[in-house]
Amino acid sequence: MDKKRIVLVGGLAPSMFEGFRELTIWYKRISVEELVELVKRAGEVLNYVRHESTVRLLSQVLERDLTPNAGLYKWAEGDELIIVGLKKPIRGQEVQVSAEDLDLIYCRIFPGH
Repeated sequence: MDKKRIVLVGGLAPSMFEGFRELTIWYKRISVEELVELVKRAGEVLNYVRHESTVRLLSQVLERDLTPNAGLYKWAEGDELIIVGLKKPIRGQEVQVSAEDLDLIYCRIFPGH
């Protein structure tokens, strides 16, 4: 069985699902420890999080060299998404974040309903 691709994103946008009329989204809030285990089992990890402090923290926690990325992600069937947010976001400021600040949602997406 092929290993899954894990994609770190800052949120979901309709443009991610271009070409799909109907999708089912399953999500679950996860801990940092659960994220680490998912990444360990992944075949590939892509980062589309652009918040610098958050990406630095993810790099440390996941032991991977991640860089901020403001690119546009297009969902591919089989991708598993991790929405990476902050429990108490502060807009317009660069703040230092800790693992306790992360709000992580694991998403699996399926064509149809």
